[in-house]
Amino acid sequence: MRKELLDSKKKSAKKLRVCMFDNCNKTAIKSHVLQKNGILREISVNNHLIQPLPPSPFETENKGVFDFKKIGVNDVYTFKGFCKEHDNDLFEVIESNENLNFDNEEQKALLSYRGLCQEIRRKEIAHEWLSDVIKACPIQSIHMMQSTMLGYKHGIENLTYFKTEFEKAIKSNDFSSFVLRTIKIPKIELCISVPLNIDDNKGIDKIPYTTSFINVFPKNNTCYIIAGFHKDYKCNWTNKFLKNISTGKRKIIFKELSDLVTTRLEFWTMSPNLFNKISDKNIKKYKKLFTDNLFNHSQSLKTELNLFRHI
Repeated sequence: MRKELLDSKKKSAKKLRVCMFDNCNKTAIKSHVLQKNGILREISVNNHLIQPLPPSPFETENKGVFDFKKIGVNDVYTFKGFCKEHDNDLFEVIESNENLNFDNEEQKALLSYRGLCQEIRRKEIAHEWLSDVIKACPIQSIHMMQSTMLGYKHGIENLTYFKTEFEKAIKSNDFSSFVLRTIKIPKIELCISVPLNIDDNKGIDKIPYTTSFINVFPKNNTCYIIAGFHKDYKCNWTNKFLKNISTGKRKIIFKELSDLVTTRLEFWTMSPNLFNKISDKNIKKYKKLFTDNLFNHSQSLKTELNLFRHI
């Protein structure tokens, strides 16, 4: 069974993928979720960053659902997202340092769109992988895997709605369907670009459901947070998050970011310098809290842990 798991995972990772931009059928290349030669390289050490990644199926018992790994800047925070043409042309404005303006509606939308696409692709790959290995699973595990696969399927359908809405906005240069705010905070060498589903008590039976878009990244001597939602699917949690982040109080800001990565995220990266300031004890706490809250999407979800207390 272990060999089947590894072989299937490798096959999914190596499989050719199609460009995610609307109606493009060209082969996808490795796309960086955030600006490689600016945002990511600026905080790298010897061109490496730290990213939480799943260990091999054999190591999960000892290492937990994630292990922090040092990844080269060419490979860190990447996904098979877009063909070469779309990867270059579509995101040119947010890849050129001369053109960066994080108050610009187009740039905020492009950052959020790219983060959204990586989440769809990761869910597609995970669904594929489970579809393959379920055939070799013990019968007692099948129901759980089927339930997980259904969750991925619904997640993909929901995020695809917002992907289409972003593409309409990008093509028309009309971004009025989205409410995306930019806030400057003290510098922290942390990078996030993801969609989030927070339980708004309306349930997720009907697609689409409330989805937020969260971007966090340092640039020069500042850190930027760009966050928001589609205007027809307002997220109260996101508004509260932005209010807390806007306080200007370092302790509150970094605690909000700690709770975000500990309870809500699977896909993020940070500098080795930041990672080295987090104690082994707190890394252990992080892994336990993440595992314990894996399926908890409550708006009120908080922890006692602050990973970034000493930066």
